[in-house]
Amino acid sequence: MGPPTSIHVDDSLWPLLRVTFPRVITNEQQAELFERTLSHLRRGERFVSIVDIRQLQALTSEQREQQWTFLRDQTVLMRRWSMGIVALINSPSLALIARVIIHRVKPSVVPYSILASWPAAVSWAAARLDDNGLHEHSRRVRQRLGTIPGERVG
Repeated sequence: MGPPTSIHVDDSLWPLLRVTFPRVITNEQQAELFERTLSHLRRGERFVSIVDIRQLQALTSEQREQQWTFLRDQTVLMRRWSMGIVALINSPSLALIARVIIHRVKPSVVPYSILASWPAAVSWAAARLDDNGLHEHSRRVRQRLGTIPGERVG
């Protein structure tokens, strides 16, 4: 097996942040993702995230612990700037792991959902934008990511 590919972070539809995981990640890649996430949190602008982990095969116990620690340590920033996180997961075992990580931080840091379909994830994220008064951004996300029939752009 070759070296792992990178975790793709796309903020081209800001205030929507899209994060796509490859099949396997290293601890270093996860640390880089945490740094990028912190840079978005420190922008001082509210945003919603779609985290696509449909390709990810597994996380090590160390990586799960690092995720929990990151969420715990960034609780104040997450509550202030994140409108929500939707995780796109098609593996029941990874969905369970995600729920365990999230439930270790009580109460939940931000609104979240764990879904298996792209249209449902986009709709959830767009609804969070709508709920926070960002109607034009919501429409643009739905249009660009294909949940408005016949209006897909780019």
